[in-house]
Formats: sequence, structure tokens, C-alpha cells
Amino acid sequence: MEERALISLNFSHLQCFVAAAETGSFSAAGRLLGKAQSGVSTAVANLEIDLGTRLFDRSRKYLRLTEEGEVLLRDAVGIVQGGERLKDRALSFCAEEDTHIRLALDEGVHSQFVEQFLAPFESGFPFTELDLQTGIFNDVEECVASGKADLGLLISSGIPKRLEAYKLLSYVSFHAVAAADHPLTGKEAVTISDLEDERQLVVTSRGDGKDTEVTHFSPKRWLVDSYGACASLVERGMGWAFFPATILNDPLVQRNIQQISLELEIREHASPLYLIRNKNRKVGKAGRWLLRKLGEYAM
Repeated sequence: MEERALISLNFSHLQCFVAAAETGSFSAAGRLLGKAQSGVSTAVANLEIDLGTRLFDRSRKYLRLTEEGEVLLRDAVGIVQGGERLKDRALSFCAEEDTHIRLALDEGVHSQFVEQFLAPFESGFPFTELDLQTGIFNDVEECVASGKADLGLLISSGIPKRLEAYKLLSYVSFHAVAAADHPLTGKEAVTISDLEDERQLVVTSRGDGKDTEVTHFSPKRWLVDSYGACASLVERGMGWAFFPATILNDPLVQRNIQQISLELEIREHASPLYLIRNKNRKVGKAGRWLLRKLGEYAM
């Protein structure tokens, strides 16, 4: 079986090839790259030797790619762009930027967080990998306490018990909701007795404890570990539920869901929103930026 010769490519030669193809001349490519014309011409000639094919037709005033050159240029552009990204990422690490940040978000604040913070974060730290994890109630505290996440936004019924580093940011309002055609929706003042007569859909955490923030009013209840799944059940008239106001503002759950008009004594309910962090994880510029911005977060 005939063995194929190994081709060793020089990255600088590829850069010169791409620049010459884009500018149409070795002199223009040299100005673009900050190199002498002779250096660019020699680099391209050496690349042609390495590849075993002519890349340019040099018989005219301006350089013109050969058929082989046109095909190979697409691959060369990809390699050069990848190399530039590699250098940029390496430089960002030298500047103490985080290689990755793991952030746990309660589903109740996920949409607002994405809208407010992700665009400026991506612009400021394009090479920091962001690992977004979602949970409900104590799922978020578990992720951060166990080291699976570095930072978290936690909706909780009380002060975090497993973490020393936390900050109270705001309070999240909860409202009772049902489908537009549910029996409770048409009532002017829904009583506790009314709630007890209808099935309650209770959103819980996904951990073993099945933590839930809301009071269980009805003996007829289903437990659901996702606001999205619960919204689907509510929309289909399968029961009523308590949702955070942030979820109710999400277009995904506005289609057939309405707030129930409760009696005054149980109308207002709010839970604390905490910024929590794992103190064992040191963060760089990206992490410090998130900590500062999240520390200003208010509902």
C-alpha cells in the first residue's frame, strides 16, 4: 500500500496566502500583515512547495488564484481564523479572565437574567465559557454548596443554610393563577375554601426533599418540578398554581393563564432572592463582573 507523504504547514505561510488572496498582491498583503513584500512572496512560494501545488497564477499584473488555490483558500481561511481565536483566548487567560463560569439560576428569574446580563457579558468576555444551570428553590443552593456551580440566584423560603457567602438582593412576588376558563378565574374574591375545592398544582425542587415555597391549600394536588410543565397543565385547566411574577411576564406562559383574584389576607406573598457563591472557587475578571452586576440586581 502506497504511503501518503505528511504535509507540515506553517501558520505564518497560511496567513500570507490568505492575505495575498484577499488583497490581490504580495505588496498589499505585506502592508496588511506588516511584512516585506519579499517575505510574503517567499512564504507563499514555500507553502506551494509544502502543498505540492500552485496557488496563484503570477503571469498577470494582479495575482489570480488557480483552481486548486480557490479550493484550498476556504480551508486556509478556516485555519487562520481558528488560530486567531486560539491566540485571543490564550491572551484572555493571561489577563486573568475566567476560562469558564458555572451559574445556577432559579427558573423564576432565568428569563430576566438572560435579558439583562447575557448580552453585555458576551460582549465583555467572549472567550469565557458560561455554564448555565437551572433549578427551583433548594436545587440552586445544592448546586453551589456542592461545587457544581460557582454562583447562583436563589429564591428561598429563608436564609441559605449551607453557604456562608450570600447577599439578599430583592423579593419575588408570587401570585395564584389559573386558566382563563377555570372556575376560580371568574370569581371576584377567591376564598381559602374555594382554593381547597380545586386541584392545586405545586411547583417543587427536583432534589430528594421536594422543597416547595408555597402553602398547600388543597388536599387535591399534583407536584411538578418545572414551571414550564406546570404552566402547560394550568393552561389546560388541570388546576391552579402559585407562580412568581417574573414567570407570569414571560410570553411563553401568557397564552391562556390569568391571575386569580384572592381575598386580601392571602393576596400578597413574596420570597427573598439571594445571590449566593461558592467561596472555594476563585473567580477572575468575568466572575467579578457577574458578582458586581448581580449584586445590583433587583426585581
